[in-house]
Amino acid sequence: MNYILVDNNNTIYKPGDYIKFKIFLSDCSETYKYIISKGKIINVTNMGLLEVKILNDIKTLWVNSEHIVEYYPKSIIPDLSLRLIFKRLWKNLIFREVKTVKTKYPFLITYQYINNFKFVRSKNFDNINDALYTVPLNYQSNIIIRYYDYYGFTTDKIIRNNDPYYNKEIFFSRKCYRELNLNGEEITGGFLSRRGLNMIPPRKKQYICGLVGKGYQGLFYRKWFICSKEFITLWTMICDPTHFSLKNSDLSLKSFPELINDLDTSHYNITNNNKLSLKEMKTKYQIHNIENTAIYFSDLYQKIAKAVYCPDDNDDRDKYMYPTYEEKLTKDLLWMK
Repeated sequence: MNYILVDNNNTIYKPGDYIKFKIFLSDCSETYKYIISKGKIINVTNMGLLEVKILNDIKTLWVNSEHIVEYYPKSIIPDLSLRLIFKRLWKNLIFREVKTVKTKYPFLITYQYINNFKFVRSKNFDNINDALYTVPLNYQSNIIIRYYDYYGFTTDKIIRNNDPYYNKEIFFSRKCYRELNLNGEEITGGFLSRRGLNMIPPRKKQYICGLVGKGYQGLFYRKWFICSKEFITLWTMICDPTHFSLKNSDLSLKSFPELINDLDTSHYNITNNNKLSLKEMKTKYQIHNIENTAIYFSDLYQKIAKAVYCPDDNDDRDKYMYPTYEEKLTKDLLWMK
């Protein structure tokens, strides 16, 4: 006999629904690591357990509803699209400008520059005074100090309409720094599990974004990263498409090619620009402390936008070629269809 299960959040689970859930690598879910798996509910017992068939596998597992991290009712699956998936994943991302930063325990002072073969090279210094004395004034913005710890507060100004914390500052700290999984073996669109990897603090007035929680001492970012204006544009296209930032001065909506051009992040990494002379590259080279996606994958936000809004553009492509990023994105995020 099949049952339905209603959890503490009044979510109703039925056979035929799809879920992502945690599989703990030990018997204790409080202290040990887990992996994320996904599958289809095939049975619900009167004991509150879900029998789940693992995706692309013949195995089934019994899953506690407390371990579910994503839930897709059978009724909504036919209407799911990449835009709806991204909106579901990103709707609660809160954007702010940095107001103040406090740093602790500096451990590495580095100057990065372009050598005569157009490669990026680094020189380490024992203290900041030596670095400032050695590096010419015009290039001192490429002196980077890494810290074991830092923290700070944002301004109280909201950046996008989804921000419910008007007139309140938000605390952030290095230990909660995470970036989004938008590339790699499996794209999830959510936050990576590894945290605290960026030892370079954001500057005043830089944009950061992430998920906000409420603690005893106020608001704080549970997960956050330093974000580029291009990511804000992509988020806005997906989650707030009528926002004024997507419009021209006459309030008409920008064309799709214009918006695609706004998503180009190639200017953050000029070492890939073969048209620049050595002198130009040395002069223009600059370190950017933003999300890795914007630095190392200059057209990835453009590809996401095209996959979301122009999903049929690859229909005439040779199907024997390797999958495009857009196809992999669709396969990984619309796995339940």
